[in-house]
Amino acid sequence: MLIGLLFLSVMLSVSLRPRVDLNLEHYYFLNDYVLTQSEAIKEKQYRPYEQGIYFNSMGHIDLARTVEFGNHRFTLNLGNGYVLIK
Repeated sequence: MLIGLLFLSVMLSVSLRPRVDLNLEHYYFLNDYVLTQSEAIKEKQYRPYEQGIYFNSMGHIDLARTVEFGNHRFTLNLGNGYVLIK
């Protein structure tokens, strides 16, 4: 009976473990975005970034857009390149 209870408790602890969302693309995007923007400002030169985003020598972008990763939405503001997170 003790072995049965031990087996049941192990099975319950494994099945009730919280599921962790390992989709971290939105964190990587934001980190790389800010890094590329700061490099453009530091080096005072045009800097391309993925997904058609380009920074000028002042770190400004030329086209406003919204980038989505699942339920994470980033709005890139025209000009200054600030990111609004929703």
